[in-house]
Amino acid sequence: MKFNIQREVSRDVLENIFVTALEGGSNYWYYINNENGRKVREAVSREEEPSFSMAFAKAILDKRISIEVHDIEDMENDEPIGVINEDTIMHGLQKMVDEGDGWALFDEIAEQGDATSSDMCFQYMALGEVVYG
Repeated sequence: MKFNIQREVSRDVLENIFVTALEGGSNYWYYINNENGRKVREAVSREEEPSFSMAFAKAILDKRISIEVHDIEDMENDEPIGVINEDTIMHGLQKMVDEGDGWALFDEIAEQGDATSSDMCFQYMALGEVVYG
């Protein structure tokens, strides 16, 4: 038997995913290049939000900008491997649940998330799948 269950993903959950992923859970595979770092800070100043990871979340969720994500092991090649914005968040999290990896999102919703679950959510939101780890 297969059926759909709808769950709300609150802003707090998304912010927690971004902070945990950007500050540790995903550090082994991603980087944000200077151009995209500037886009974040142009949207959300240091005075408004000193933490880059929270500014990143606010830039996407409040200012509706898109941020490119790059492979840390291929820094010479400035081609993005993914992008994160409102659309990729929604589609990525839905795909995550559809493909059987929803446990990570449900852990985040239940406030039991960790570096692994945040990294998986971040990868689905930015890349559309788990590529690393």
